[in-house]
Amino acid sequence: MRINKLLIVLAVLMVLSPIAAFGDGRPSAGAVYVMSNAPEGNEVVVFNRDFRGRLSPAGAYTTGGLGTGGGIDPLGSQGSLIISPNKRWLFAVNAGSDDISIFRVRRNDLELIGYFESGGEFPTSLTFSHNLLYVLNAGRDGSAPNITGFRLKRHGQLIPLAGSSRSLPGGGFHQVGFNPRGDALVVTKGGGDADEILVFAVDEEGLPDALPTISPSAGIVPFGFIFDWRGHLLVAEAGSRAVSSYALLEDNTLEVIDASVSNGNAATCWIAGTWFGGVFTANTGGDNISAYKVRLDDGSLRLLEADAAAGDKPVDMAATRSGRYLYVLNANNGTVGAFRVFFDGQLRDLGAVEGLPPLYAQGIAVR
Repeated sequence: MRINKLLIVLAVLMVLSPIAAFGDGRPSAGAVYVMSNAPEGNEVVVFNRDFRGRLSPAGAYTTGGLGTGGGIDPLGSQGSLIISPNKRWLFAVNAGSDDISIFRVRRNDLELIGYFESGGEFPTSLTFSHNLLYVLNAGRDGSAPNITGFRLKRHGQLIPLAGSSRSLPGGGFHQVGFNPRGDALVVTKGGGDADEILVFAVDEEGLPDALPTISPSAGIVPFGFIFDWRGHLLVAEAGSRAVSSYALLEDNTLEVIDASVSNGNAATCWIAGTWFGGVFTANTGGDNISAYKVRLDDGSLRLLEADAAAGDKPVDMAATRSGRYLYVLNANNGTVGAFRVFFDGQLRDLGAVEGLPPLYAQGIAVR
């Protein structure tokens, strides 16, 4: 009798809480978002994903700003499109019009809340923590690069954080990102006048130190980076064809754990990871993806497979929160590749979906 009552309750809950579905009726587990970066009008292109990780086109939403167009990797960055940890807000850079767009993420679509001046020129990378959004303005035509902060209000308004802008020395900046605790901002610098990693301590008001603590990069051209859940910093190195791991110390210096663990492929620029220690890089010049494993207790790295999967000039990549699926933007043909991730680092190709402009599309986020 109790079992029958439980079944009735579950049936009622299923009726009252319908699952989002694809156009053909298949239930949706979430979505993948990619930025067109089109110069005539930037858009976020949406792909629904089913419970087996496969993708299906689900529309495009204007950001209200302009992209840059151009060739492959015109922004030279990781993090140009990000989603908040609670999956409620999506942020996009408009590098052609020097502003930032914010969307409310809904079950079946996106709602553009507005777009806001970035506080500099050529915004390329974003990071979010505890209602603070920071943008890396990489600069153009001799303008100085900087990072600038905003506070996200309840209804999606971005309010510039007074006194938050910090000029960056030189050029060649690729990503800005909070550490897991949200009390430090990391910026990678490579391919310009030096190969360095900058760390700004962030106070309780959300303001960075006036000057960063600068550590030399273990390898050549540090580009994209992630933190694992223990707080180790993992940096993809485009010039070294490798990944390095670091410990972020209390004085904001970086201690090298493993230096330049090579995969032998060209242009290792983008990096993504899973909660169980899987790490993947997009090697644009090698047209492939490499698989690593990070030991969560000490941050040491091991290359599992140099050629774990194929791509077509793969650039940005993102993994689901569960770590079961990896999605990769193939810049050359304007597709998004889907992969099933296994605990041993193996990737199973689930196919690719079209719908993006070739070459200049950039930025990817997953819900």
